[in-house]
Amino acid sequence: MKTDFERERRWWDAKATREEQDLADEIVNRALRWREIERRLEGVHTILEVGAATGAFSIPLARRGYEVTHVDFSPAMLDLARQKAAELENIRFIEANAIDLSQFADRSFDLVLNMDGAISFCGSEAERALFESCRVARKTLIVTVSHRACMIPVWAQASLLTIGRIAPAVEAMVSRGAWHQDEYPENPTLTKGTTLDYMGALHAFLPGELRDLLAQAGMRVLLCHGLGTLAQLVGREAVERAAQDPAVFEQFLDLCEHYDADIAPDGPGTRQRAGLIAVAQRA
Repeated sequence: MKTDFERERRWWDAKATREEQDLADEIVNRALRWREIERRLEGVHTILEVGAATGAFSIPLARRGYEVTHVDFSPAMLDLARQKAAELENIRFIEANAIDLSQFADRSFDLVLNMDGAISFCGSEAERALFESCRVARKTLIVTVSHRACMIPVWAQASLLTIGRIAPAVEAMVSRGAWHQDEYPENPTLTKGTTLDYMGALHAFLPGELRDLLAQAGMRVLLCHGLGTLAQLVGREAVERAAQDPAVFEQFLDLCEHYDADIAPDGPGTRQRAGLIAVAQRA
């Protein structure tokens, strides 16, 4: 089913003021993304962030002196980001859809970031969004997308608790990695209580699928695995306890990285935010 991008825009606008609130294991997801970004900054001058929201990554990178282009789909997100970066001259803000970056030439940016929802929440157009970010990357691309291994239990739980059985949408997530609010009659019930009682159009990836698509786009995949699986498994209370002590939190992040890379690379990642990460370079 096709994605209604006007409805998506209203949904992201409604989420703007809460965009940088970290719930449950989100703090681990965000910290692990920062670690991966830090590893890829050597030789970088220009950065594009697609789906940059309110600037949690783009603005700190601009403050460090990089030439940053901040792209987002939501006017409300962009307004908040502009307010935060009012003193900066080396960041520009552009309203655009991740599926169409045609205003940028091929290989325009040393580093391209496309994280959280800007690919997966394009739904039926998710592959197109991924290919656009690949196209404009000169050197390195970091993406995070929704992980099918995480979304299946999320939808199964919602289905069992709200309608008492496995809804067709759960089977669609298992077989196709697909969710669309209007595909099945039960779907609005599954999203009751979320922002605008809506959960967008979504495509959740498996690691092998993401690797294959990146290779098709001419990228060499350096890593592709779940992001922060251990944080989901140990639970919210343990994550919050670790976050109380910076030294302990860094130890926990070290353990999360080891777990993702060597123990459970196909693990589901964190429950909150996109739980599958890939880093790729121009082949």
